[in-house]
Amino acid sequence: MTRELWRHWAMTKIENTPAFLIHRRMYQGSSLLLDFFTKDFGRLRLIARGARKSKTSLQMFQCLSISFKGRGELKSLSQWEIADQPRRILGDDLILAMYANELILRLLPENDEYSQTFSSYWTFLSSLNDLDSNEKEFALRNFENQMLEDLGYGFDFGFDINSEPINEDLHYEFNEHQGFSINSNGTVQGKTLLNLSKHETITNKIELSFLKKMNRKRLKSLLGDKPLKSKELFFVK
Repeated sequence: MTRELWRHWAMTKIENTPAFLIHRRMYQGSSLLLDFFTKDFGRLRLIARGARKSKTSLQMFQCLSISFKGRGELKSLSQWEIADQPRRILGDDLILAMYANELILRLLPENDEYSQTFSSYWTFLSSLNDLDSNEKEFALRNFENQMLEDLGYGFDFGFDINSEPINEDLHYEFNEHQGFSINSNGTVQGKTLLNLSKHETITNKIELSFLKKMNRKRLKSLLGDKPLKSKELFFVK
């Protein structure tokens, strides 16, 4: 047996790693197939045996501490506990949160660590109950930006495509493959880009509209033609 095969089939046992439940569905009678986003191991798929018979159910949008073990690619959830404050996400906030979950499922490969995206996701969820609608939208854009950066598709918002510093008094046009170029009829002001580079909160509706369109273009090349169906991520027992 090769070393790679041995590592594949060797017993794995991980205890108490921070994780969020991203998706769940029924599996083999009384069990559930669970997708987690973990701080240390990225996206994982685990079996929760007999979980449908349990009186306590795992909740989405709340950080958990999970333990799992097993051989091969599909391992078993062995223990979990809540490691976060209670959080109720309803209405439009729920749609935003499910959208973030679907991006994680669609874009992040399994078993790769994305700790910065994990932290950004947790910050985004934690802020939903405390922000107004514009601030929530900007928090979602921040999460998208962090994910794109971790996947290798980030931009330095402080420089244009010629590596020249962004001028706050000029206008720029955006190209999803190259970045920002000076254009007197451009759709974004340099000041907006500099605010992004400084991680300053943006709440102006026009600027938020640009950020949404910008990230939509950036994500489309990764998502392909398959549309997002965030509502399908919400598990109905």
